[in-house]
This record gives sequence, structure tokens and C-alpha cells, in this order.
Amino acid sequence: MRPTPYTLAAWALLFGASAGAQTMPDAGTLMRQSEQMFKQSQQQRIQPQRASLPPEMVVDETTVVTAQRFQFMGNQLLTTGQLQAVALPFANRPLKQQDLQQLTYAVSQAYRQAGWLVQAYIPRQPLTGMVLTLQVIESIPPSKPGQ
Repeated sequence: MRPTPYTLAAWALLFGASAGAQTMPDAGTLMRQSEQMFKQSQQQRIQPQRASLPPEMVVDETTVVTAQRFQFMGNQLLTTGQLQAVALPFANRPLKQQDLQQLTYAVSQAYRQAGWLVQAYIPRQPLTGMVLTLQVIESIPPSKPGQ
């Protein structure tokens, strides 16, 4: 028995469609891909900002700073008032290297309690004034387990 042109066309459609068919990704895969693309775009926006940040101040055992108040650069998620309250215990007293580390740690912890991971540091600056500037680098919130 000889195949007819209609039979050949049906076979071509059947095999051609199955060869070119792709499996559709499930919703979980699509969600993970979109989250990954979102995180990458966030990181790309943060990278140029980090390049333009002032360098960190070098402190050692001989460094002593006394500040009446604190200025915060780069904070948007927490207000300056909120950060001033965190820094208040460090005002109007001599701060040595360990105290300055505790100050930046306290600022980072305030963000952590709000659900964010940040880096806080003291940029290079003259230590003769009454104001000590702290730089905050805000980032995207950490992923929650199970996401």
C-alpha cells in the first residue's frame, strides 16, 4: 500500500509538531527565575553607588573621637531620627577604636531588627569637629527561608 499525499502531510505535521514542542516551565521555576532577575537588577543598581562612596577611615588604638552628634549618609530605610537614637549612647564621650566599631555595629543591628542587612562604616573625615559622619550602605532585604 502506497502512502497518499494526505497521509504524508499528516505524518509530517505529527512528527514536526512533536519535534518542535517544548515543555512549559512550571510556576515555581518561573517565580525563581523572576526573583533571580530582580535580585540581579537590584545588585546592578547598587554597584555604581558603591564605587562612588567615600573610603573608610583608618582607625587604630590611638584614635579618639568625641562627637556631640552624628550625621548619617545613605540612609533611606531608617530615618535620621531613628539612627540618632541608636547613636545617642555614643555622643559626648571619648570614643576609641572599639567604641567606633560598636557604634557601626549598633547602626547595622537597628537595620537588622527592621529586616534589612546593611553595612555601616565611618568614612574618612577630619576628626576635629563636633559631628561624626557615618556611611550606611543599604541593600536588598535578605531572603526568608523557604522562598
